[in-house]
Amino acid sequence: MREQFKLQIAYRDPTSNETLVVIWPIMLGFIDAKRFVAGWCELREDFRTFRADGIESAELIEQRYPGRRRDLVNRWRTQVDEERARSADSVAKPRKS
Repeated sequence: MREQFKLQIAYRDPTSNETLVVIWPIMLGFIDAKRFVAGWCELREDFRTFRADGIESAELIEQRYPGRRRDLVNRWRTQVDEERARSADSVAKPRKS
């Protein structure tokens, strides 16, 4: 992450589908007791969070991703905050009969 190299991972999602993707890893973290890697996914052209236990294999690609990691982290956090706000708005609004 410090060197901003891309990473190719074979990822198995919770429904057991495996996908080979290239990501730009920007952050390691925890959600509850699960470890995750957050990053830009070239396949989906969007930020994604990957559970560490779903990564079947990983290969470092010695190609730097563009821009600064710090800027990507800020964009990711903004996106997460906006998604949370939308989710909270949809729960808080009463339905019309």
